[in-house]
Amino acid sequence: MLFLGIDLAASDERPSGYCVLSSRDLSCETGIVEKDEELLGLALSVRPRVVAIDAPLSFAVSGGPFRRCDLEARRRGFMVLPLNLPSMVRLTTRGIELKRVLEERGFEVIEVFPTGGFRALGIVPPRRGLGEALEGLRKMGLRIEGAKSVHELDAVMAAYTAFKYFVGEAEVLGDPTEGVIVFPRS
Repeated sequence: MLFLGIDLAASDERPSGYCVLSSRDLSCETGIVEKDEELLGLALSVRPRVVAIDAPLSFAVSGGPFRRCDLEARRRGFMVLPLNLPSMVRLTTRGIELKRVLEERGFEVIEVFPTGGFRALGIVPPRRGLGEALEGLRKMGLRIEGAKSVHELDAVMAAYTAFKYFVGEAEVLGDPTEGVIVFPRS
């Protein structure tokens, strides 16, 4: 069974990382793409069980800067950014559209926050230490070859979170009517 993790950039002019994780042996195929069409093509070619996107996939019902899931995450020490920042508006808008297109094609799509996932599992996030993050992922049994970028390692955590979600080893914060964020449990 395959799981797809996407570290989505706010613009399709910037690199987005992806990871295809196999539940059979926890092997990870990673790479970088830019366009939504490339991400959709990847999903259609590998047919993952769950697609996990590192981007907000909804706006706050109140129109404010935070959804309930964001506030819950912040209370736990995961510093999610306010949705009303211009870059977050672009990222969220792109994420919502990508989710819509993927769901129309039959994929289950979840929202994840890899930085929080790394912290929840006691691993240094890649932005703080790329080598330490890679080593931490490998210690958990993930098979990742070669040096990887921050975007690719965030995508690995996204795919791993999708896998953990599928097997019932994840925590879901928030309210489905407004939006939820999924975090892996160890």
